[in-house]
Amino acid sequence: MYYINPNIKNLYRTSYKESRESFLRLDMNENPEGLPSDFLKKVLNEITPEYLAMYPETNTLVDRLSKMLNFNTDNICLTNGSDDAMRLSFEVFGQSGKKLVSVSPSFEMYSVYANMYGMKHCKVFYDENFEVKVEDMLGLIDEDTSIVVILNPNSPIGRNWTENEVRMIIEKARDNKAIVIIDEAYHYFYPKSFINICKEYDNVIIFRTFSKLFSIAGCRIGYIVSNNNIINMIKNASSTYSVNCFAIKIAENLLKYPEITKDLINVERQGREYLLSKLKINGYEFYNNGANYILIKSKKPPMELFKELKRRNILIKTYSNPILEKWIRITTGSIDTMEKFWNEFKKVDLL
Repeated sequence: MYYINPNIKNLYRTSYKESRESFLRLDMNENPEGLPSDFLKKVLNEITPEYLAMYPETNTLVDRLSKMLNFNTDNICLTNGSDDAMRLSFEVFGQSGKKLVSVSPSFEMYSVYANMYGMKHCKVFYDENFEVKVEDMLGLIDEDTSIVVILNPNSPIGRNWTENEVRMIIEKARDNKAIVIIDEAYHYFYPKSFINICKEYDNVIIFRTFSKLFSIAGCRIGYIVSNNNIINMIKNASSTYSVNCFAIKIAENLLKYPEITKDLINVERQGREYLLSKLKINGYEFYNNGANYILIKSKKPPMELFKELKRRNILIKTYSNPILEKWIRITTGSIDTMEKFWNEFKKVDLL
């Protein structure tokens, strides 16, 4: 029998068995509407046979990110989405037998990569009020810690860390020779970013993605920001051409035309406010920490709602975690999208 890495063999992964394309997709925090069609047509017109024939070139995109972020180009590394950023960071800095420290519930891929690289995932659990104490996080960080993860903001629940709390976590990790990942996948929806903190500390990595607000989850592109030493080590572990030319060209144009970003932010915010107002009027308990999703405590069992809404061509997110088993998560989009959801949701849950 051929060898199989036991860390991989023992993983259990799930995937969709059917296409989601024909559904109103409110289950994975993608932009339900996508980019404006005229913008996308313009970008696609720039993709020539010669452009496709070349291996991808990233200089223009990295230069634009550098100017936008006010970081040097050698502080930035493009990745094949945030998953690739995670894999690279765990491959470089994850030590088998040592700890990954993060809150829970949170993005599940961190647990996957911890198991994949033989690490122990030590979790600080949110209470029933969706609260967690920074002291509990600090208490888990010790000499056996390899990586600490902060999501800003956390998904799907959790108050957002203050700058003082983030600094306390970073400094405790630094004292114990651990790396801190600050995942800012939803930073455009939340006013406070910690990206400049990595200019002050040598153990901080920032993740960002083009999948959420920028609406190109299907292209798989994101980036890491950190100091030169960390970026060089990340690049050593990266494949030669990890990001495809379609993703690069669309991302270049998104940064070239910042008004697209402003419009996307405004459209999502208006839709979110519309849905929040409907929930308030109808007496729903809900939770929103500023990102592009809302947790709703439904009146009927979440799985019952999931099945009925799916029958009506709408996908939502449910949870098996005890703290969230009575809640559903809805990705927010335009007023039109939220109106479509609300009109079907109220028929199922309110009647």
